[in-house]
Amino acid sequence: MRQIEELEKELATIRYQVNQIQQGLSRAENYVQNAKREQIMLQRQIQARPGIQPMQMQQPYQAQQTQQSQQTQNQPPLQNVQQQNIPQYTRQSQPQTMYNAQTYRTAQPLPGQQQGQPTFQPAQGQQPVQGQRSGAPQKTWRPDLEQAATANPNFVPKKKGSTESWIGKHLMGVLASVLIFIALILFASLIIPYLNDAFKIGLMFAVSIALTGFAFYEHKKRPDNTFFTALLACGLGCGYLSVLVTRIYFKAISDLVMYILLLVWGGVVLYMGKKESKLFQVIGNIGYIISALLAYDLKVEALVLPLLVYLLVMGAAFQYNFRKNRIQQMVQSAINLGIIFYFATIIGRHIDVSISLTIAASVIVCISAAYLAYFLFGDKLIKGAYNTYFAFSSAIVFFASYLLLGKCLGTAKWIDLIVFFVVAITAEAAVLLRRNEQEDEVASFFTSFWIIAWFCVAEFITYVEYREFFNTGALFAALLPIAIYGAKKNYTLFRIQAFVMAILMTGLELFAARSVVFCLASFAYALTVFIFEGIIVNKRVEYKSIYYFYVLGAIAILMPTFLDSRAIFNDDIRRMAVVAPIGLFNAAMMLLKLDRNDEGVSNSSLLIALNIINSFGMLLGLYNMLDVDDPILQGISVAFTVALACINLRRHFASNNGEKLYAGIKFGIILLAALFSYNAAGYIVSVATLAFGILCIIIGFNKRFVAKELRIYGLVLSMICVVKFIMIDITYENTIGRAISFLISGILCFGISAIYNYFEKQGQQ
Repeated sequence: MRQIEELEKELATIRYQVNQIQQGLSRAENYVQNAKREQIMLQRQIQARPGIQPMQMQQPYQAQQTQQSQQTQNQPPLQNVQQQNIPQYTRQSQPQTMYNAQTYRTAQPLPGQQQGQPTFQPAQGQQPVQGQRSGAPQKTWRPDLEQAATANPNFVPKKKGSTESWIGKHLMGVLASVLIFIALILFASLIIPYLNDAFKIGLMFAVSIALTGFAFYEHKKRPDNTFFTALLACGLGCGYLSVLVTRIYFKAISDLVMYILLLVWGGVVLYMGKKESKLFQVIGNIGYIISALLAYDLKVEALVLPLLVYLLVMGAAFQYNFRKNRIQQMVQSAINLGIIFYFATIIGRHIDVSISLTIAASVIVCISAAYLAYFLFGDKLIKGAYNTYFAFSSAIVFFASYLLLGKCLGTAKWIDLIVFFVVAITAEAAVLLRRNEQEDEVASFFTSFWIIAWFCVAEFITYVEYREFFNTGALFAALLPIAIYGAKKNYTLFRIQAFVMAILMTGLELFAARSVVFCLASFAYALTVFIFEGIIVNKRVEYKSIYYFYVLGAIAILMPTFLDSRAIFNDDIRRMAVVAPIGLFNAAMMLLKLDRNDEGVSNSSLLIALNIINSFGMLLGLYNMLDVDDPILQGISVAFTVALACINLRRHFASNNGEKLYAGIKFGIILLAALFSYNAAGYIVSVATLAFGILCIIIGFNKRFVAKELRIYGLVLSMICVVKFIMIDITYENTIGRAISFLISGILCFGISAIYNYFEKQGQQ
């Protein structure tokens, strides 16, 4: 341990000595630069003021020299450092006097900086020299920056890695290789007319190989020189073009030989581009894509498998070579998926069905399925493999590949449709396995969107291709477990998916001849999910609300569809058959307090919606009373309207006087509409209204309700009825019916008087 301590002391001593040497160098540099500046300033002031003597101008500077020499003498001797147990480089030294172009001031140590180190404090408006670090010796003055800042106050020093540097090192190297390549082409154009095809081909390959070899040698020798990297890329491009020109222009080789040479070229690119992987990935993939595009019009069956082998080998080699960098891996996956999709949709469609094409289709189906499985379930083995965007792309590529295989095998359309459904189900299973993991909101939304969209497309295909099966409503049976599971587990994807798919199916059915069976299935599905969401689970008001309105819509579709199948019903019955079930269902939900959740908290928005629907139901009931001619339908309308009006009766009387008055007006209107619907005589209307007014007065005096406004409303109705009796209903026709009505009305008026006298004595006015 003692030896270690001695070594630490020696290390501290060495560090201190190094710091002292650096400080001395900095002071010497400052001294020289300050002397030059003082001399320049002195000469300028002498020229501006001829009367001032040079010795007077040198006095401040000599004072500065004296102070600096005193500080140098005050530095602790080196031998004292070795006698201390604490490293002396941490001790504070006296502040050093530093100079800049405009002021002389004493520099204090910066935060995090050790005492005793030279420090440069710039004058106001100036920036410190870049590249300085805390705790390390710092340059105190940059003469080039100082002179530029003195000449131009807005001067900003250039940063390293500027645009100029990039253009000079990188862009100019690329342009140079392009210009050289163009020059070679121009020279070749002069001598090509005098050469035969074999010599031309040999010359192309010779120049390409020589250029590539020279650039590769220099690149290996000087890997930091970007010019040779660009030249190497140019040589590889020349080699690729040589192969294409030999096949397309000279037709000296077959397609098979061309793809073999391109495969060799791809291997060379991979070998030479191990370090500059990004650049050579671009070069290799450009050739890879162009070679695939060249097979656009391929119609020769014998070239299908060789072409597929070339594409697979190139794609697999690039995918493996660029597997370590995440971005390069994703780029290569996108290119490979694009090539497979291109093969399945373009190349494969131009070739007649054959064994070779069937084998090729089977291979690309397996590869695309592997990509799909990797991007959906790969994170179970490889961290970060799951990618929703590539999963969607892989799903499209897989199904396109399957369609090519289905074309070769002659599969039925319903099998293709099942495969289409299976793709979405598989993606949904992968999402279900990951539902407890955190995911980016945008990616999560995209996942939900593409899976739902995929299912919707499958539904639309079913509707177009298999209408009879669609009309059975069997798809609702498949949706029901998804909706129930989503409600039970509070899983948003399943909830939204089930609702959107159900709405889409119902909407598609509206554009066709509606099936009673389908409408019954839709209503059963909506009611089942609504009961589960709104009564059993009852935690999310938004899902409860949308399924509630879905049930109302299903009723509005089911009843007309059912009645249309029975031609014996007239329009009045059809209207009542739609209005009555909706109104009664809404009334039942109000009685069951649908607006409250499982904790008993009411949702005001849902409550308002229920009341609005109830009000529309009452208005339609009033309209039906006055519109229909059948007494039975009129009676049903009256009973329906009164039932809806009684739903909120308890709340009306438990609330303020305004709601009690509203209840009286509401029932008064229903009474008058019912009387008019049966064409009651005027005196009968008066008697019935007078009786209703007396009822309002009695309720208004009741101690339980205490509704003064309702009482006044009843009194006003009674007075109106009496005036109507005297002014309108009385006639000279002496019939027994009129006599009885007047007698009853008189008795009722006496009853009103007696009621007021009784409650006046009780002190309840």
